[in-house]
Amino acid sequence: MAAMLVRNAMQRAVAFLQHKMFPTTQTPALLLGPLALNGGAAAMPSNPLSDAIWLAAPKSKVTPSRKKIRNNDLSKRLKNIVHFQDCPMCGEKKLRHRLCMSCFKKGKYFV
Repeated sequence: MAAMLVRNAMQRAVAFLQHKMFPTTQTPALLLGPLALNGGAAAMPSNPLSDAIWLAAPKSKVTPSRKKIRNNDLSKRLKNIVHFQDCPMCGEKKLRHRLCMSCFKKGKYFV
């Protein structure tokens, strides 16, 4: 009697989780078939839901050195952008897309 209750509860739980996680997919009847109880140990059929959960679990703890290597990758770092260029009139350094302050003070832009 207890084995039947456990089997029914397991079938309802598997059906509910499969409907909740994968609502549009069709699951074969083999996966939702009755579970065989041998001596109190439940033989779980191959279930894509349980396989996905076990495959997604981390296999071992990531050490701090490995985490630093992953997080401090050279491609993720900020790149230096050169904002300075030479003024074509006087040759002094100026910011890009800005007026040269020495030429502006001398009034070369207004002549």
